[in-house]
Amino acid sequence: MSKPQSATMTSRELPEERSQGVLRRRVPFLFSVRFGITAWYAGVLIITLSMLGIGLRVLLIRSLDQDAENRLSNAARDVSTQVSERPTGNANLYQLDNSPTLDLQNILFSGVSVTVVDFTTNEVTFDDGTLSNLWPTQADIERYKTSNEPTLGTYRVNGYAIRGYTLPIVSEHVVDPRTGVHMVIGMIFTSESLSGTTHMLQQLSQALILFGVIGGATASIGGWSLAGRALAPVNRFIDGADDIAKDRTAASLSRRLDVPQTGDELAELGNTFNDMLDRIEQAFKTQQRFVADASHELRTPLTSIKGNVDVVRRQLSSGREIDPRDLADALGDVSRESERMSRLVSDLLSLARTDGNPTRNLNEHDVVSLDLLAREAIRTAEVLVDKQVLVLTSEGEVLIHGDGDALVQVMLILLDNAIRHTPGEGTVSLTIREDIDPQDKVRCARIDVDDTGCGIAPQHLPHLFERFYRAEDHRARSSGGTGLGLSIALSIVRAHKGWIDVASTPGEGTNFTVWLPQRFG
Repeated sequence: MSKPQSATMTSRELPEERSQGVLRRRVPFLFSVRFGITAWYAGVLIITLSMLGIGLRVLLIRSLDQDAENRLSNAARDVSTQVSERPTGNANLYQLDNSPTLDLQNILFSGVSVTVVDFTTNEVTFDDGTLSNLWPTQADIERYKTSNEPTLGTYRVNGYAIRGYTLPIVSEHVVDPRTGVHMVIGMIFTSESLSGTTHMLQQLSQALILFGVIGGATASIGGWSLAGRALAPVNRFIDGADDIAKDRTAASLSRRLDVPQTGDELAELGNTFNDMLDRIEQAFKTQQRFVADASHELRTPLTSIKGNVDVVRRQLSSGREIDPRDLADALGDVSRESERMSRLVSDLLSLARTDGNPTRNLNEHDVVSLDLLAREAIRTAEVLVDKQVLVLTSEGEVLIHGDGDALVQVMLILLDNAIRHTPGEGTVSLTIREDIDPQDKVRCARIDVDDTGCGIAPQHLPHLFERFYRAEDHRARSSGGTGLGLSIALSIVRAHKGWIDVASTPGEGTNFTVWLPQRFG
């Protein structure tokens, strides 16, 4: 038989403590908000510059093409005005008259080359310019013999890119007998080099690329700097929150983020986080006080029970006979303290259930009649009175959406509190009616509990609804309360979107007024 494997566990470093003790993990560079903002900013700028550059280049190319076409076509038309035709021996055949010298100095000076071809003789009648020996070629001449429309094209001859324009020379005398159209007897070829245009476009492309690189680099550096300045408060918030999270002591909850007074969204974020820390700190302190008070309240009956049990046990151990009256007294103390502990635990459970679901939709409840609930509460409270007089007053049916059992509990808490602090022959009254809230001017159901008891001193009124709070003298532990009743009542009323007002005069009595807004539909 194999030996069972041993297992060990130590509380020196629990898993959750290890996870809380490590340093905060940094966001990867490529996934940081700063990098994202910079990339978007630089990317948008680069795309914009690229589109502007492409658009500028396209417009420039179109403009240069249009200028070249105008220049070459105008040169060809100037040449056509100086070209004439003369008859040959055949009456139906005319050829170009190249005897006069063409005046083309201005045209040639502008860099345009001119070639005039006579289709009748297949001879070049005029040829001048830097490109006249390159274009047109014989193949071009043969191809344009059948063309009677001007053309503009780009050609590459012997490694040179040129722009060429052709203008047909139409005879004024010879008509094609088949078509009835005047025949083309020659062609004017004008051309210029594209080296200047190509060089200009290359320089423009280089300038656009240079400006794009400079602009992109400037945008990246500027965007990185601006994003860093904009996100600096966020980094401070992260560091501050991380320090608070690492320090797991109660003192860390009193620390706050350093919020810049800029009034922007980041300042609003910091203020919201600080407000949340305020609420967490307040809840933590309330919890600490609650645990301390609950421990104190439970310790007293437990001490009493333990003391009585120890006395009885020692007497039994010593063999002495126990006086039945002493035993009855001890058991009576144990019973009373146990009952008190039971009430305290029950109140704690009620408070926990009320706090656990304070915002439940009231429309999910049925409509209840407060005057009927008040009669039920009065019947239950009658067993609590000791010569006090209970009075119920109802001004008609008062309806409200709510939890009937919880509202009865509120009335019983207030009635029990009034009975315990009202001497014999005193009066405790419960009044149900509808009224208008004097502040918000909304219709409410109103529950008044009045007594003719000892009243409450003004300095105690602000603390009445604090858990385990007891006013001196009249709210002592001997009165039998747990110090949680009014807290439970307030939690239930707040769950019904209401509130409680208290007015008291020492020596004359106290009035508790519960306001419950009436919401239907």
